Amino acid sequence: MKKRLNKSQKLKIVLFIIYCLFVIYSFFINLNKLVSILMFILFSGIYVLYKKRRENNLKNSTIKKIDNMTGEEFEEFLQVAFKNMGYKTMLTPITGDYGADLLVKKNGVKTVIQAKRWKSTVGVEAVQQVVASMRYYKATDAMVITNNYYSQNAINLAKANNVRLWDRGDVIKLIKSGECPKCGADLLVRKGPYSEFLGCSNYPRCKYTEKTN
Repeated sequence: MKKRLNKSQKLKIVLFIIYCLFVIYSFFINLNKLVSILMFILFSGIYVLYKKRRENNLKNSTIKKIDNMTGEEFEEFLQVAFKNMGYKTMLTPITGDYGADLLVKKNGVKTVIQAKRWKSTVGVEAVQQVVASMRYYKATDAMVITNNYYSQNAINLAKANNVRLWDRGDVIKLIKSGECPKCGADLLVRKGPYSEFLGCSNYPRCKYTEKTN
């Protein structure tokens, strides 16, 4: 499955091309090496600042914003989220992912992740893809993560292959604190008549609630 370049990758390529053109230009007009080094530092700084700002924006995503992301942006969001949890992360190559969109590693355990930013229920194909990717990437664990939910067939196949499934509720937990600020109990994703919200697990003793977007 081929993937498009994400925004960070596009900027990196554009800056690299501009820098290469500048180096060629400076060679022909005999600019000194110091100027070339300063330009390299400038372009590198622009990229680092942009990447940092983008990571902060992704870190502060709401579930509503995630629902409107592209598939590539959702992958970037997950990369930032797992990085914040102490994982080493790597997006798979843009020319082919072999069934995995993201690789994460912690405590010697490598996990392949299939990301599905969908507007409908995720079926068995996602589970099949991530299972197939395990051998190629020599991974120990496999996960599928979606902003939606899974079909029963997908759930059954995941159980048979020891694939972890994270659905909408789990994604919300990634972007929200899992602890009630009033009593310290866990916050749970609940469904109201109009929208989802986070509610204290100590209800009715604690009636703290929080919007998810």
